[in-house]
Order: sequence, then structure tokens, then C-alpha cells
Amino acid sequence: MKVLYTLIVLFIAFASNSFAQSLNMRLNHYFYTWERADSIGGSSITHLRGYQNLSFDVSGKQWSFNTWMQTGEDFANEIGRGFEYTLYNAYLKGSNLFGFMDMKLGRQYVYAGVGKGPLDGLLLKFKAGKKKEVQFTAYGGFNTPVNYDFKEYGSLNNDFFAGASIGYYGMQGLVANLSYMDRHRKPVSYTAPRLDSAFNTIEILIEPDSKQYTLAGFDFNYAYKQMFGTYGKLFYDLNRKVLYRGEINASYATGPVRFSAGYLYREPLMSYNTIFWTFTHKENQEIEGAIDYSFKNGFNLYGKLADVIFDDDNSLRYQIGFNSPNYGLSYIGYSGSAGNSNGFSAYGAYQLVEEILSGNASVNYSNYYLGTFEKEKSNALSGTLGLTYRPNRQISIDAQGQILTNKDYSYDTRFLLGINYWLFSNLNR
Repeated sequence: MKVLYTLIVLFIAFASNSFAQSLNMRLNHYFYTWERADSIGGSSITHLRGYQNLSFDVSGKQWSFNTWMQTGEDFANEIGRGFEYTLYNAYLKGSNLFGFMDMKLGRQYVYAGVGKGPLDGLLLKFKAGKKKEVQFTAYGGFNTPVNYDFKEYGSLNNDFFAGASIGYYGMQGLVANLSYMDRHRKPVSYTAPRLDSAFNTIEILIEPDSKQYTLAGFDFNYAYKQMFGTYGKLFYDLNRKVLYRGEINASYATGPVRFSAGYLYREPLMSYNTIFWTFTHKENQEIEGAIDYSFKNGFNLYGKLADVIFDDDNSLRYQIGFNSPNYGLSYIGYSGSAGNSNGFSAYGAYQLVEEILSGNASVNYSNYYLGTFEKEKSNALSGTLGLTYRPNRQISIDAQGQILTNKDYSYDTRFLLGINYWLFSNLNR
């Protein structure tokens, strides 16, 4: 894999000097400070941590190189590793190659029906038909290490992520997709005491199977103008031989009113090479209905009601609220086996100086108890207050204060300061 990324770096160095046409870069630097109580000594410790997010894309007519990474370090009172980095994306992309193919090579996130997740490898997409309405996608390579470094690769025989999908992107907004994925990730071997044929206790080496997920699925989406829309999915676990997710949703609009309804069936998706999948798991179902009313001035009023159905119980969820581009207010409540709660939230944003300085605020309150074992309700209150300063289109500075109080914390205060920089350059000028 080191060879792969070395080749990509060499390619981008060549591309930026030869046929690259544009450069797009975003850099976000955040400072985050908070206090944490010491459960042993009873004193509180102030922490200051910095985060950097970097997105860097160089593009040509058909080729581009894309990266997205995050680093973090402690400036006061180190926690964890102190400094760490996470490389989420680093891939070479070719678009419409030979008139019918797209390609991604490197670290990327796959979205292909049931096949979802980070991959260090190759993805190919082939397009056919007069309007390229039939598309076949195939991908494969190493599982990206859990901490997104380059040190924990196993053998490709037992540490890989691969799959394929075929989709139809037809007339009038119809999309239908069949997909398959296979993931192997071998757990760490361990020793355990066992009895031999003579009933003597001996230590033996346990090597778990690398087979983790083998899934197949079907999903579709259809939209007719702005009036009607529906989508659904069926996802099947081939290792456990169970349907773990089924979903169907539909919506219909008449004038400013839109009605929607949905049904969801789900049960836990369990890794094959863990002990948990041998336990008995219960599925649940959810039925939801909603209504939205859109006003001409940009306001939207909505209400939702859902019922989660278990074997011998159920839990209701109900929500009502309104929003606009600049502010909103909502209420959400739960009752039944999931507990009982009432929650209110409000947010707002306002331009203090047009396109230069804006303010934002939010507040959330909930009154709740969990399940049926709690008899007295608890209260939780949180809020944020922030400012955003944009001296020009490339730079913005964000400052935000946060506060939380609940039954566990008399108060929890935090402060965030962010500096954001965006650069776009046409390299052909």
C-alpha cells in the first residue's frame, strides 16, 4: 500500500505542472477548550485541543486528485495520544475515461447499495446505453485500518472489502439498484483453556474466522415531477440468512401540502466472526406518517407521528415544528417502552452586518425518564451562542460558546474558536 500512495503523490506532482486545470482547497483550524472533573481527586482540569481539517483537490479535464484529512493535538493537559492524524480520503479519480468508465484508486469511501464503508483499493464504474442509463460498479481492496493509519493491514486473503452493484437510471426519475458486498477482517488470535480427549486442561490457540459480512440488497427510488415520490430497500445478510432491513416510503404533494408515510423493518446487523450473532435478537418495525405545509414566504410547518413496534410492546414518537431559512422551533416527544420524554428546541441566525458578521443561537430543553425503571423525571438544558466573521469570501472566523446542565453536571461549559480558509484557483490563467 505504501507503493500505491507513493505513486499517487508522484502523479499529483506531475499533474499539477502538466494538465491540471483547477485547485480547490479548504482548511479549517479549530481550538476547543473545556473543563473535566477528576473523579479521584475531585478537582477540575482545563483542556485545550486543536483540530485541523484539510480538503485538497486538483482537477483536470478527466483526472483529479482528492484528499481529506484531519489532525489533532493537545495544547494543555494531554489526553490520549496527544497528537493524531486521520486520512479519510486520498484517491486518484478518472472521469468518463474512453467515454464509458469512471475510476477511483486509493483511500475512498464506497457508496454502492449494501456496500458502504472505507476502502483502500480500486473502484471502477462502467456506463452503457444511449443515455448511460445502465451502470455497473465493481470495487475491491484492503479494509481501511480502523484508526485510518497505514500500519494494520493483514493479508489480502483475510483482510479485504469487495463488492459490485448494477443500477438502472431510467426515464422520469427512476433509479433501481442491485448490490452485493463481501468483507473479511480477521480478529486477533488468542489462547484459551480447553479440554483434550483425556479431559486434561490445555492451552490452545483460537483463530477466529475472517468472514465478517456478506450482504446482498435491492433499492429503488422514483420521483414524478414535484408531486409524487417513493423509495425502498431490501437488505439481506447471507451469512446469517436473515433479512436485516426492509423499508418503503412514499410522499404525495398537492399544492403547498405534502403527505408522506413509511414502513421500516430492521434487526441488528451482526458481524459473523463474533459471538454476538449466536444470541437471539429481536426485530422491530416502525410505521411513520408526516404532513408538511410550505408557505410562500419560506416558512414550513410540519408534524410527524411514528410507532416502533416490538414483540410485546411499542414506543410512540411524535414531533411538530416550524422552520425558515433563519430560525425554527420544534417539539418532540416519546412514550412507551423507550421511556417518556418531552423535548423542545429552537435555533436562530441573523446577519448583523450583511455578508460580514452574523450571529447564531440555539437552545434545547428536555424532561425525561428512561424505560420503566425510573420513577422521577430528569431535566436537561443546553444552549449555544456564536458569531461568524467573514472579512472576505476566502476567510471566515467562528466563535461559539456552549453550556449544558443536567442531573449529572451542574454545568458544563465549552468554547470553540475556528478559522476557515477556502482557495479556488484556475490554473490555466
